[in-house]
Amino acid sequence: AAATMMAFLRHLYSNLSLCVITLSFLRFVSSDESFFEFSSGAKEYDEAYRLAMTEVERNIENGVFIAGAGWTQLWTRDTSYAVELGAGLLNPEMSKQSLQKSIQRDHEFGEVWLQDQCGHFGGWPNLSDAIVGVRGAWSIYLTTGDTEWLAWAYTITKSSLARAERDVFDASSGLFLGCSSFMESNSGYPEKYRGNGKLVGKTKALSTNLLHYAGYKLGAEMAKQLGKPQAEVQQLEDKGKALRDKIRSRLWSSENGYYSYVEDENDKLLQQMEGLGESLALLDDFETDPQRINSIFASTHRTKRGLPCLWPQFKLTVEGIFDYYHNGRIWPFVQGYWGLAAARHQQLDVFAEELANMVWLSEQGNTFAEFYELDGKFPQERARQLWSDTGFLSMIFHGLFGMNFQPNGIKFAPLKPASVFAETISLEGVKYRGMVLNINVSGSGVEIASFEVDGQKEYVPFISGDLTGMHSVLITLDKTASDFVNEVPTLSSLDSTDKVSWTTFIALAGIVLIGLAIRGPMLRRLCRKKFNRDNRDYKK
Repeated sequence: AAATMMAFLRHLYSNLSLCVITLSFLRFVSSDESFFEFSSGAKEYDEAYRLAMTEVERNIENGVFIAGAGWTQLWTRDTSYAVELGAGLLNPEMSKQSLQKSIQRDHEFGEVWLQDQCGHFGGWPNLSDAIVGVRGAWSIYLTTGDTEWLAWAYTITKSSLARAERDVFDASSGLFLGCSSFMESNSGYPEKYRGNGKLVGKTKALSTNLLHYAGYKLGAEMAKQLGKPQAEVQQLEDKGKALRDKIRSRLWSSENGYYSYVEDENDKLLQQMEGLGESLALLDDFETDPQRINSIFASTHRTKRGLPCLWPQFKLTVEGIFDYYHNGRIWPFVQGYWGLAAARHQQLDVFAEELANMVWLSEQGNTFAEFYELDGKFPQERARQLWSDTGFLSMIFHGLFGMNFQPNGIKFAPLKPASVFAETISLEGVKYRGMVLNINVSGSGVEIASFEVDGQKEYVPFISGDLTGMHSVLITLDKTASDFVNEVPTLSSLDSTDKVSWTTFIALAGIVLIGLAIRGPMLRRLCRKKFNRDNRDYKK
């Protein structure tokens, strides 16, 4: 029996698919893991998913999310974007703790969202994207329904908007001043701005203004959920509408067919597009003109390996990483928002392209790096980035499975490319509020042919947020994946030298169950072991 067990264990370590089965079981018996089980029938996609999930957990230190390798501190924008993209669903408590530490005190308005700082341009008010915290905070409410959390976040958000109106609102243009969100380096601006934070602070960036628009829009939604007076809600909505009108009139480049990256200090538009900004413009019900929506998807530059953070690239003096890494490089979290925008507008080809690119990039160094060169290379010290991991996970959660979280539940609108995945893909063990969901999507395309909950057909693809317990969701899309060519690996497909008898497997399963009963705490500790995708690295 001992020899049989050792042989089987050796087989587990040499065969990745069986290792995944073992890890899945260990995660199941652990009471505090946040892993959701994804199975697509496409090996490289399943491996990329497991990699991203593992890296998210590795980016937790001292009770908060950190940005990743090379950035051990807490960042407001990294955290908020990552929480919205997927971390808030996976680990809502860690997400709350991280955002609760992403605040600072203003002398007039009290606690506000913390403004990140950078070496080239400084901090507030040259950098003014701190309101990004509202995106992560709202997404936590959507996945938890926690009104106490919402009340706290609403107070912080209102105070942050008041600070921004006082310090960085430009009445002459109706826009907010300050650097673009996250591209706060010499590499993200023309040469004349090198090291000149005050000059950057006189410009108006697309992404930063869209974040303030989201601050008003989501702030109004928060106020509604909290039962605030209608006058308070209306004031936020009116300010959001006014800002939206100014962004649409001043930052749209009809010449290029997309929104300009920046309006400079002389009120002139730069010719560059901004990957994050274009994506955000397609979300939050901001851009509703079908012609503009189609134009953005058609005109926004995409490279062979993914959407760049800006394009065309600037001609810059390069002395180090911070002089090039924002200059038209590929940032996976930006790809995630672009994929999310494609999903919301049912742009299946755009979505499938970006998802495939992210899988390919993750294979270049067995990690989701902070950014990539256009050929897929990246600095090793910028591996394992939280927002990069969640950028990919967002495309699984919100794209493939189409989960669109609402204050009162989940609306489903999946996108599933043909010829890539198995006929049915699954996401099991989705922890949402008081329930656990097992979701299956069959067929391909974007149109839902049928929607079932616990075997009962429903006319609307929606799950109410007040359900409890375990529930199954089956979504059938109107096209079949008949041209699917990948085979789902099975035990019977093993070579004859590697076959494991079912008798041995069942016997070992019994041993594991007995061990669980006797040594539960020990097994839970085993759950914390981390394996990378090809088993070369193994770490407690």
